[in-house]
Amino acid sequence: MPIVFSEVGYQYAQGLPWERIALRNINLQVEKNEMLGIIGPTGSGKTTLLQLMNGILTASQGQVLINGANPANMRGTEMTRLRRQVGLVFQSPEDQLFENQVYDDIAFGPRNLGLTGSELDNRVKWAMEMLELDFASLSERKPQSLSGGQKRRVAIAGLLAIDPEYLILDEPGAGLDYEGRLILLSVINKLCRVEGKGIVLVSHRLQDVFGTVDRVVVLVDGKIAMEGSPRDILARGEQLEELGIELPASNQVLQRLTDTMPQVSLGMRGVVEVAGEINRCLRSKL
Repeated sequence: MPIVFSEVGYQYAQGLPWERIALRNINLQVEKNEMLGIIGPTGSGKTTLLQLMNGILTASQGQVLINGANPANMRGTEMTRLRRQVGLVFQSPEDQLFENQVYDDIAFGPRNLGLTGSELDNRVKWAMEMLELDFASLSERKPQSLSGGQKRRVAIAGLLAIDPEYLILDEPGAGLDYEGRLILLSVINKLCRVEGKGIVLVSHRLQDVFGTVDRVVVLVDGKIAMEGSPRDILARGEQLEELGIELPASNQVLQRLTDTMPQVSLGMRGVVEVAGEINRCLRSKL
């Protein structure tokens, strides 16, 4: 079953003089086997939305249902079970790494589920393999000694090891170099397409979002301003810019070419597609 938001609003410090509205009238559905991207300016409510999906926060108005259950009504073991279904990876992986060895960090969740011995070993090895982490060379390393990209993948592996239905990723590529982001995005894609996980991806790097996800939600001032496929949203580049969201550089080029090439299609994903579209338009003029 999906994650469903119905007329959801959220206020920080509700009822106090410094009350701040973070979200308002959110209607949204997240399916398993789907990769959803959420973009928006700083302060638009993206992180608040993610924390509502995981039960860290509960809605001030409206209702959130996760597999048919409302986190607002959950306590104790029910909430623990929810967070096994919906794993949230924070922007800073160091926040979720606390053991002395990579193995123990990844094994923490499965141990709490009662796994021991070879069953526990197999679960840790599987999670590391899925995240392209070499078990032999990394399992006994201190997490603090790893690179930024490795730490990010260990944090995700720790959640994957409890076999959640959904993985919620807040700026997973932050601080990573180009190669590190490519590896991580490849892994995230595999978790959705091969393992059938529902993925929610928040990133300020729009090229990462548009090149990876199935559907995009644009959040502005706590409201959903736009929603659609990556191509649909990219084709509305002028509206995005009016909302304060800068297009990926390659799509900015297409946007600027519309005066001289009115036939250009704006909904291109990535540099290769953009280059191909420009080449097509040039050939059509010959």
